[in-house]
Amino acid sequence: MNLSVKGILTGAGLALVGLSGSARAQATPATASIQATATVATALTATPVQNLDFGATFGGIARTVLPADATSGEFTLTGGADAEVSVTFPTPPASLTGPVGSTPIPIAFGAASGGHNIAGTRAGATSFDPSVALVTRLDATTGNLSVYLGGTVSPAANQMAGSYANTINLSAAYTGN
Repeated sequence: MNLSVKGILTGAGLALVGLSGSARAQATPATASIQATATVATALTATPVQNLDFGATFGGIARTVLPADATSGEFTLTGGADAEVSVTFPTPPASLTGPVGSTPIPIAFGAASGGHNIAGTRAGATSFDPSVALVTRLDATTGNLSVYLGGTVSPAANQMAGSYANTINLSAAYTGN
């Protein structure tokens, strides 16, 4: 009987040695590696293409230029293909200034005074309110976006004759999306 108990204990001992060897093999962690990558997009540029031109105006008669009109202002943005951008007109001018001693001409931008189009044409441009940031995408192939700006000038009835102007600034930045 002694012999069989020894045989059972020896077999159990061998089984435990086998289990402890397996347990040690399972405790070794699995490992893997990946690369961290990034692609820096082309720098975003804004180029003035055409001034907003109200042409000849007359005292007491408001003149409106729509974004689709040939005399609307135009900017071209160029950057990373299909990149999302935010476009703003920070502090647009409230008036155009003219000859010494003249009264400035008020200028206003309405809810649909802006337009944008990846096709580079005024026709078919999507309208937007230039007082609110426009968030849109550059063309998926060319990375271009055309932005158009119209508005309304309202010269006084007794407005002094002469040339009037002011600067309109556009600001554009990638959103990171």
